[in-house]
Amino acid sequence: MQATAPALPAAARDRILDAAEQLVAHQGASNLTLDAVAQAAGVSKGGLLYHYPNKEALLAAMIERHCDDLDESCARELEQLPSDQTSSRLKALILGVLKRRLGREDLGAALLAAAANNPALLDGARAVMPSSVAQLTASGSCFARSAVIMLAVDGLMLGEVWRLTPFTEEQRELIVQELLRLADEACAQIPTR
Repeated sequence: MQATAPALPAAARDRILDAAEQLVAHQGASNLTLDAVAQAAGVSKGGLLYHYPNKEALLAAMIERHCDDLDESCARELEQLPSDQTSSRLKALILGVLKRRLGREDLGAALLAAAANNPALLDGARAVMPSSVAQLTASGSCFARSAVIMLAVDGLMLGEVWRLTPFTEEQRELIVQELLRLADEACAQIPTR
């Protein structure tokens, strides 16, 4: 009878995900091995397998953590915005999603590539999208305009992940400022339907 590996403390899980993210960012998700992750994280393979029984579970956890990081970034931005403005939630989404994450530039592209090969890896991200749309509906803003802004934010972010955007930093800042202006405009209008 084989002994079950002990549960890893949160710090060990973070080390595993940090190591996996570094490997994926530098080598790509298709080259990721559990042995390499265990070695880079300084944990036994049994300890790794206890929490992440296979490569797909590890990649899914990385995508979930990436989404959680985005949510936390949006929440931090919301704390900095006036609580009495209807546009604050939409502005927090713009700022939180488009905030530069130094050292993690390659991670998004690698995770998206992994998800292209296994769309089920995005199931966790898909599960939270309806709540984002519900927040837009409940915010009192013009839904259609808010949704267009959200789609523009996603488009800019994905263009940057794939390194397709030709914008300078100055142009990018103008785009972000315009999105923030549009958020104020969208939230100032009373929906007619």
